[in-house]
Amino acid sequence: MRNDKKLLGQYFTNPTIAMFMAQLVLDSKTKSVLDPAVGPGVFLQCMEKIKTNQLEYTAYEIDDNMIDVFKKNNLYNVELCKHDYLTDIKQKKYDAIICNPPYNKFQEIINRKEYISNFKKYYKINMSGYSNLCVYFLIKSLHELKKTGKCAYIMPYEFLNTGYGTVIKKFLLNEKRLKTIYKVNNKIDLFDDATTTSCIMYFDSSNNREIEFISIDSIDELSNGKYQNRVLHKYEELNPEEKWNKYFCNYKTKYNNLILFRDVAKVSRGIATGNNSYFCLSLNEIIDKGISENAKVRCIAKSADIKKGVFTEKDYLELEKENKKVYLFNGCNAETRQDYEYIDYGESVSVNKSFLNSHRTPWFSLEKKEAAPIWITVFNRGNLKVVRNETNAKNLTTFHGVYFKDYDEELINAFFCYLLTPISQEILSKNKREYGKGLDKFEPNDLNDSSVFDVAKLDKSDLNKVLSIYEKIKKEGIGNVKLEELNNIFLRYIL
Repeated sequence: MRNDKKLLGQYFTNPTIAMFMAQLVLDSKTKSVLDPAVGPGVFLQCMEKIKTNQLEYTAYEIDDNMIDVFKKNNLYNVELCKHDYLTDIKQKKYDAIICNPPYNKFQEIINRKEYISNFKKYYKINMSGYSNLCVYFLIKSLHELKKTGKCAYIMPYEFLNTGYGTVIKKFLLNEKRLKTIYKVNNKIDLFDDATTTSCIMYFDSSNNREIEFISIDSIDELSNGKYQNRVLHKYEELNPEEKWNKYFCNYKTKYNNLILFRDVAKVSRGIATGNNSYFCLSLNEIIDKGISENAKVRCIAKSADIKKGVFTEKDYLELEKENKKVYLFNGCNAETRQDYEYIDYGESVSVNKSFLNSHRTPWFSLEKKEAAPIWITVFNRGNLKVVRNETNAKNLTTFHGVYFKDYDEELINAFFCYLLTPISQEILSKNKREYGKGLDKFEPNDLNDSSVFDVAKLDKSDLNKVLSIYEKIKKEGIGNVKLEELNNIFLRYIL
């Protein structure tokens, strides 16, 4: 495989997926077929196996090595265009379009400004500068699809849940050609080296009234057509401003006593140092370098260092004793010769020239954040990791910090208990971002815009029960029995 495969955004299609997509778009009326990013030609190979009449193939590819592979593997007649598909503006339309487009993120798109300009001129759509390359391919292909044509795209699912995807979803809803979205479980590894959740989008003739949202938990489901999780939503029910993750489940379940997370607290990312190896220090390093008391800041650098649900002063001192990196150097509070020597050392190894630090004045300053009473991990597999922080330690970007507005200590403890419960995790999951290999992610605003239970609505008796369980969690750890007890309490208010 070429070393620049990732640079070109190349991730090759699973043969089972390719055959399923070929069957979606191919019928007895199909004559012309387009593959805008043909690669080794797996889609066209599948079509050759199942076609019932002669097909006219058009394919695009810009990778010389891949073109050589394609020519060796595909001996049938193909109009092969060695050209950037996105800049090749033609009027031709096709009966079937099938594609696994390149997955480059916006930072990697060399011709981004040209694409944005072309799409505004030719397709009357204002693409966000943050758009993944694959959505450009999708929009262009839909403009080249005949009114009676069919199209299947496999692409990252993330655009359905991001800000830049709003304009794309508006376009899709306006066109009414989207028939089905098959979301592939992010625990299924479809592409080597690609940390993303994939979806197959199927389009047919215009004026669809509904979109079918299907969750695929096994590749076998695509082969046998036995889908365990499928939900229909009318076009008018879909909001392009919202994340579409929720439409894959029965989001109409009636929840009570919920408010937005941002109404309770503000979730913000942790401290970004710009160079953790320089700023993060253990106690032994603090002593060896002679860092003064004022120039050190308590801070947790790694999620793995936190083993318990409730992080106490005793837990912090144990990490300190284990020589974990639980301090930050704050050069703004430098007061001794050793402090200034450490600043000089940072400049000698060019810490001050890194991107983040070079944009700070002074470069050795830290972001001004208070210690957050609750931490939530940014990335997770399975349940969201939530920590009640009872110390004055701050956190790096491995955690998001939760800063409350009006809750007192009792309500903060109760809210922490609520966040642990299955019902809370279920509701929050509607706003998560899914990546490959079972990896989920929450940006701060994904949480801020989520719904949560207002624990202030607990009656006195239930609040006392929750706080009693909190004390048990603090002493004994989180267990299934405690989670079930908590879940049952909160369910009475929510469902």
